[in-house]
Order: sequence, then C-alpha cells, then structure tokens
Amino acid sequence: MTSQIYSQKKFVPTPPEKGSFPLDHEGLCKKQFLLYASCLRKNAQDTSQCRQDARNYLACRMDNNLMEKTEWSKLGFHDQSTKSDKKAPEVQKQ
Repeated sequence: MTSQIYSQKKFVPTPPEKGSFPLDHEGLCKKQFLLYASCLRKNAQDTSQCRQDARNYLACRMDNNLMEKTEWSKLGFHDQSTKSDKKAPEVQKQ
C-alpha cells in the first residue's frame, strides 16, 4: 500500500532465460564444480582457460538430470561440440 502512495513502480520478477534447475543437494557434481572453481582462481577468472572444466561440469549436471540436456553449441561450446563427444580421453604412458 505504501508503494502506491509514493508512486513507486511495482517490481515484477522475470524468470531466468534458460529456466530454473535443481540445486545439487547430493553433491553429484561437486568434484567437477570444485575443479572449475579452482581453475578460475588459478587463471584470474579467465573463463577461456577453463572451458574444458566448465564443459565437464555441465556434462555432469546433464548426465544426472540436474539440468536439461542441451546441444553444446547452444551452451557456447561451438568449437568442441563434435570433437569432444567422440574423442576418448587420452591415457599417458610412462
């Protein structure tokens, strides 16, 4: 009522662009998140240096139904969309 008295505009919340997604209460993707956060700290918040960690974190969230499965190109991974999906991780020989 007081907001109408002082001619303030009413706040109308808008939903997120991609929709909401559940929080990771069980910690299913905590390891991937910590690796990504650690990479960001090491690289002074330069996200371009941590793209693979970000991709691993998002893949974990999609695999555990914590977010909608989306094409990598729609998530900003245009350069890795086809290469990484088919490529198996390399094992170093000693």
